Amino acid sequence: MTMRLLKPILYTLLAGVTSGGLVPAAQAQLVFVQQGSKFAGTGAVGAAEQGYPVAISADGNTAVVGGVLDNNEAGAAWIFTRSNSPQGPLWSQQGSKLVGSGAVGAAQQATSVAISGDGNTVMVGGPFDNNGAGAVWVFTRANAAPGTPWTLQGAKLVSPSPPAGSYNPEFGFSVSLSADGNTAIVGEPGNDSSAGAAWIFTRTGGVWTQQGGKLVGTGALPATATIGAEQGYAVAISGDGNTATVAAPEDNNYAGAIWIFTRTGSAWSQQSGKLAGTGSNTLQGWSVALSTDGNTALVGGWGDNIGLGAAWVFTRNNGTWSQQGGKLVGAGASGLVSYQGWSVALSGDGNTAAVGGPADAGGAGGTWIFKRSNGAWSQLGAELVGTGASGLAEQGKSVAISGDGKTLMVGGPFDSANTGASWVFVLSAPPVPAPAGISPAAGSGTTGTFTFTFSDTAGWQNLLVLNALIRDVLDGRQACYVAFVPTGAASGAVLLIDDAGEAAGPYAGMVLPAAPPGPVSVSNSQCSITAAGSSAAGTGNTFTLTLAITFTPGFAGNKVLYVAAQDTYGNSGWQPLGTWGIPGAAITGPAVSGMSPGHGNTSTQTYTFTFTDTNGFQDITVADVLVNSAITGVAGCYVAFVPSGAGSGAVYLVDNAGDAGGPYSGMLLPGSGTVSNGQCSIAASGSSVSGAGNTLTLMLAITFNHSFTGNQIFYLAARSSKLNSNWQAAGSVAVP
Repeated sequence: MTMRLLKPILYTLLAGVTSGGLVPAAQAQLVFVQQGSKFAGTGAVGAAEQGYPVAISADGNTAVVGGVLDNNEAGAAWIFTRSNSPQGPLWSQQGSKLVGSGAVGAAQQATSVAISGDGNTVMVGGPFDNNGAGAVWVFTRANAAPGTPWTLQGAKLVSPSPPAGSYNPEFGFSVSLSADGNTAIVGEPGNDSSAGAAWIFTRTGGVWTQQGGKLVGTGALPATATIGAEQGYAVAISGDGNTATVAAPEDNNYAGAIWIFTRTGSAWSQQSGKLAGTGSNTLQGWSVALSTDGNTALVGGWGDNIGLGAAWVFTRNNGTWSQQGGKLVGAGASGLVSYQGWSVALSGDGNTAAVGGPADAGGAGGTWIFKRSNGAWSQLGAELVGTGASGLAEQGKSVAISGDGKTLMVGGPFDSANTGASWVFVLSAPPVPAPAGISPAAGSGTTGTFTFTFSDTAGWQNLLVLNALIRDVLDGRQACYVAFVPTGAASGAVLLIDDAGEAAGPYAGMVLPAAPPGPVSVSNSQCSITAAGSSAAGTGNTFTLTLAITFTPGFAGNKVLYVAAQDTYGNSGWQPLGTWGIPGAAITGPAVSGMSPGHGNTSTQTYTFTFTDTNGFQDITVADVLVNSAITGVAGCYVAFVPSGAGSGAVYLVDNAGDAGGPYSGMLLPGSGTVSNGQCSIAASGSSVSGAGNTLTLMLAITFNHSFTGNQIFYLAARSSKLNSNWQAAGSVAVP
């Protein structure tokens, strides 16, 4: 039979199950994967909406999370730090929640938060303090040791401009800090009847003072006849504190825009005119971020394209700003709206951008990562959605990224009935999906209940499709070929591929658990699977699929159990993890009877192989044992045994080239010494042969080399002078 290359069934979000797709080599690209579980601060009073804003230090080891509604909208902030442990990096709360003193009324402290590059200075905005006048508070940490208390630095800072008009100034609606924590920009979108403004403050000797006048960009246009542009709705400042961005999402009838300001000495001035990205519909400037050097700006606009949302990048060259590329829109969004650009963040070098879309998937939310290479932006990996969310968390309401672009924090303030939570993702090798085992791994019968175990380093929820294929060779035609698509911790769809073996279908399908009047079994010409006795279970990093299978009489013979798994990032490839014998008609002449143990997982083991011949064991001229992942002698443990009597014979181990014509490494049984090649060695001590009646029993003491690690199949064959059993899959071994 001609073998054809067979790939596991792969999954696409739009089409369900399809053929073709990824190969393991594609997993070389680094992607963001979740680090640990979601977390929320202790000491909250009521539904605090933790994660409404988040910020993270340059090294990614200190984060601040705001909870605007804590304690009846007083608001609070929590500090979390990352430390190493035997279990891996862990995030833990540092000290008690931070609440600034001197607040008047429901200030909603932590509506905005910012953190210095070293993580030792935190600024918290409370724009509704004192009936919407607003204020900000600064907290400092003496050093970075875990448990070090944070202290309030000075009194709250308030707007230098008294409230005017019918709008509340909302000073502190947005905040940003320089890398050293000594320069801050504070947004006040309600200033001057919602025209908006921003203010600069600097710290000297622990004392904060205003620097210069308010920043108001020229050329602003109101949203309506009564609503201004609201400059200062979002702000950002560069690492050196010399470049600032002020955003106004309601400028020009809600189209939105940003302005750039630079500092020379202690004087601030506008640099170029207002900036607005092309292809925008509305609310550009809802969020904004700057690179450390201030030469790259990222602007979010969640209202673009009827709520799909987008982000725009601007770069500076010799003092001139221009848009870089088209707008950024993450692929894989679902639902009517996503609100991409509600939040944005930039790495220190400006080459990694994070864009939050809290309305995606009906409010579950998600985050997209984009990377810049030679001035061109492209999406990195799939949409990020943290596991363990309770309800519609609106993940991506806030995002923050470390200076090196390797640690991402995502806030979901509506998780667990508005308690809120945060998730951390880190740039690393992608999650690894893998078949972990089969039980039973060996046996025989016309029926069997098989338990297939799969794993994924990012959690079972990351698994998209699980495959099992039962046949003598890796070919989907005339096979018992199953694809399972998990839909929950205990549910999913079983798809049995038709006799033609086309991964694109058609399929016979049913769901687990069964849902009458829907199908309760599926079948093709090789096997049938019943819902009764079948189940699915996902927990932690493991997913277990149990299938009750009955094989048809026409499918008799020795079969290999191949399995594969695919997740969001890659494909494990097919792995042979077991064998199964399906009884059929009696065989005349030489045959493979079996082996013991049928499955092993050690490098050294004595195996017993049993061969038969209806004309007597003396008719067997050669008994072959081939250990490899497929029927090929190349780079295999390939043994030919030539009996010379009831208790003797010659063992020939074929060389690495796998040429059955030789050369060989040979020895006699009984005898002494060993034979070896690059995959295995066989010792005469512990090996033996015995023939009686129609049965020849061969025992071989085999040691597999470490270079032969992986899942391997034992293929056995016997031949006489006239007949040949052909290769039969009789057992398996997972070589450590």
